This record gives sequence, C-alpha cells and structure tokens, in this order.
Amino acid sequence: MHELTVIENIMNISLQVAEQNNISRISAVNLDVGEMQHLNEQILQHGFDASVKDTIMSRADLKLRWVPVKLKCRDCYHIFEPQNGCYYCPQCKSKDTEIKQGMELTINSIEGE
Repeated sequence: MHELTVIENIMNISLQVAEQNNISRISAVNLDVGEMQHLNEQILQHGFDASVKDTIMSRADLKLRWVPVKLKCRDCYHIFEPQNGCYYCPQCKSKDTEIKQGMELTINSIEGE
C-alpha cells in the first residue's frame, strides 16, 4: 500500500525537522499531493492518525492540498489540464505531451511549538 510508505516518510521528516528546530509538539503537517500520485485520502488520513499516537505528533492535523494535473504539448506548447482521462492536446491533438504538474508529494510546512 503506497499510503503507508508516504505516512512513514511524513513522520520521519516531520520528527527530524522538529528535532532540528527544537519543536516539542507538532500541530499540523501541510502536504502538497499531486493527483497523479493516486493516493487515497481516507487511507492516508486514517494511517496518519494511527501512526502518530504516542508521539509529539499525536494531535497533529494532516492538511492536504491536492495539485491538479497539468500537461504541456511538445508540439504547440499549449499547457492544459486533461479532461475525462484524455491526455491529447486539445489544440493540436498531439499525443506528445509532458507532465508539468500533478506528481508532487511535498511537505509544504510543519506547524508546531
């Protein structure tokens, strides 16, 4: 399950940042998640809540900001969001596209005291 690895990494990074910055209690972890990561929000939240028990993150909120997919056509350079699973360029119909946004999985910030 992809979500469990993500949760483990979030916890490791958050605890490391807390230690480096003398934070005794983490209140929130703000995460940017690209839609192409295909993470299940409910599994991620439930796993996070279960994993942070008995840690300095026990009352922390996991705040997710979903980042939509954006593609760039390599032929006409048009940037677009795919619609209905269609990854063709809507302007020139080219199949030659590259992902510009939507693969993110980044801890944007950690809140604490």
